Amino acid sequence: MRTIHALLLNLLIGLNVFIVFFLLFESRIVVPPALQVLGRGHPLFLHFPIVLLVLAWGLSWFGDRLGIPQNAAKRFIYVLLFASAWSAAITVVAGLLLAKEGGYEGSGFLWHKWMGVVLCFLANGLLWYHRWSTERAGRHHRFFLAGLSLSLVVLLVAGHQGAGLTHGDDFLFEPLRDNRQKTLDMATAVVYQDLVYPILEEKCLSCHSTNKAKGDLVLADTASLMKGGENGPVLVKGSVGESLMMQRLLLELDHEHRMPPKGKPQLTSEELALIDAWIASGADFNIPLAELPPNDTIRYLAATLYDAAEETFDFAAADAGIIEKLNSPYRVVKPLAQTSPALAVGYFGRAFYNDRSLRELEPINQQVVSLTLSGMPLTGGDRDVLGAFANLRELMLNGTPVDDSWSEVLSQLSKLQSVSLSSTDITEAGLTKVLSAPALRTVYVWNTGIDAAALERLQQQYKHVRIERGYVDDGSTVLPLNDPIITPVSKFFNDKIQVTLDHPVTGVELRYTLDGAEPDSVHSMIYKAPFDVAASTVVRVKGYKAGWLASREIKRAFHRSAHSPAKVVLLSQPDPRYKGRGAYSLYDLESGSNNHADGKWLGSHGRPIIASMHFDTGIGVDTIGIDIKQDYGSHIYPPEWVEVWGGADSVSAQLLSRFRPELHKPEQVSPTRLVNVPVGGKNIRYLRLTVEPYIPIPAGYPANGNPAWIFADEITVR
Repeated sequence: MRTIHALLLNLLIGLNVFIVFFLLFESRIVVPPALQVLGRGHPLFLHFPIVLLVLAWGLSWFGDRLGIPQNAAKRFIYVLLFASAWSAAITVVAGLLLAKEGGYEGSGFLWHKWMGVVLCFLANGLLWYHRWSTERAGRHHRFFLAGLSLSLVVLLVAGHQGAGLTHGDDFLFEPLRDNRQKTLDMATAVVYQDLVYPILEEKCLSCHSTNKAKGDLVLADTASLMKGGENGPVLVKGSVGESLMMQRLLLELDHEHRMPPKGKPQLTSEELALIDAWIASGADFNIPLAELPPNDTIRYLAATLYDAAEETFDFAAADAGIIEKLNSPYRVVKPLAQTSPALAVGYFGRAFYNDRSLRELEPINQQVVSLTLSGMPLTGGDRDVLGAFANLRELMLNGTPVDDSWSEVLSQLSKLQSVSLSSTDITEAGLTKVLSAPALRTVYVWNTGIDAAALERLQQQYKHVRIERGYVDDGSTVLPLNDPIITPVSKFFNDKIQVTLDHPVTGVELRYTLDGAEPDSVHSMIYKAPFDVAASTVVRVKGYKAGWLASREIKRAFHRSAHSPAKVVLLSQPDPRYKGRGAYSLYDLESGSNNHADGKWLGSHGRPIIASMHFDTGIGVDTIGIDIKQDYGSHIYPPEWVEVWGGADSVSAQLLSRFRPELHKPEQVSPTRLVNVPVGGKNIRYLRLTVEPYIPIPAGYPANGNPAWIFADEITVR
């Protein structure tokens, strides 16, 4: 027994030496996959030192009062410390291995890491002190109790920071605080800032913050959101189907890529609808809610999610004649809402702005709640006039000569909620003063002289204000190019189609292929002008530019339908939620997106899709293509069978083909797929297609045993 005990002590010493070695050479260590499994056990191991150290502390302080004999208590404490030292060492090793997988950074992570290391060495120190000390009742015993108490303090700090990494900042005290406003000021709310971001903050930032960036994705600020993560951009403005964010949010709960994952707080249907509507509307980060039409979907959802009502103001409306007189081609004065006395004012045309432009608003300065002065040549006189706008909620000063001398006036605007100071001469001292404004919630400071460290300090000091700092390149970052753009979006055509390639960054060289080969920067064709495609072709394109990483490869398959039917008739009823445009969806040459609910797909659950196609003249048919959707996580599968009947009419039709498409493995599935059915028929004027789903889904596939969905958006005949 003593031999085993001695062996375990020596192994414990070796484990601590390994921890020191790992910390010294952490940047050079590559963790093999086998050890990654140990690293992912970190959340399991960490509970052992917590319980064992607490027991050792309690027994050391209160053992005598519980009547436990001294010798028995001494032996039991030693066993607890021995187990604590071992479990703490294993926990630290697992945590260091887990951190090497990436996605953990920031001050919270560093505190958790180093407090864990300190706790490990403390536990080992207490073990050896207990083993070799005489444990007399004098100062040695007091030192031991002090060490145990210190270990509990370190344990609490490490645990709190760890909870912040997994559950979000301030997880412990969040129930005691009113972090989420359940009322919304419709007059001054900004769609992203006040509606979308609070959802991301509550449901997504626990995994995608600056402290913990799973998949290299940070959603804490707009620049990081647009940058995306290891899988590329998560947001495509105006396209819900192409936005990876929505794709992941709409996956089945048990899907491995579902966000938020199973076990985490999920978005409600209203929250999903709000993000969907925001992306579809163009994902504008700055648009005020009040600028949207009264019947806009986002406004409706805002009222559903929050106790949102139009703000009632305690001031009278301005005279309509004065408002009309103040309006000009270079100054727009308009009501914030149809029946609201609040006004929004914006200036345009720098050359036409003078020292009277702002002063002329004095008759309505109590009604102005939103003021845009961006780009205007402001003076000290304007600064003094601005102080009289007592009800101002939103102020845009981007690209103006504003400096620290304006901070006193801005801080005294008692109702100011949002101020934009990007590209101004404001400094840390001036911004500190501005942040003291009582109602301020957001400040924008892109392209100012305030360094990142100062902004981080201010953000920690003024946590109730969101400081938007934008993305700052330190000169060492090499960014990948955005994806090239292939138009048209639809991939179907009759005779020929003109293809255009484009890129949002100027000077990008686009290389493409039409023969199926991967495009490279040397041998592939250089795009110079739109080109025609007259046969079924796959266009593959990549962008290249000096100083940038190459873009991702984008490819689009274009499919020719040689024969257009005069009429298509649906002989089965699709699911009412996925009716597309009826039978027309199957021959309108319009492609459905990756979102099967985009109104272009015909969907059926557990029942076949049956359609007949009618042609004015007899045609020769070699192949029929059926474009289908695939998403096994959503139970959407290719058809199990496709049956084709054809002839001169429905009475004389004969079976031309019964075809079983290949069922791809889950890891091989593409979002859409053209199923080519070999037919072979002459003088065909009538075709009937039956597309049969899997009933049930085969074993070994997601949702096996259940009936599958099938979705189709086009049928080609050639």
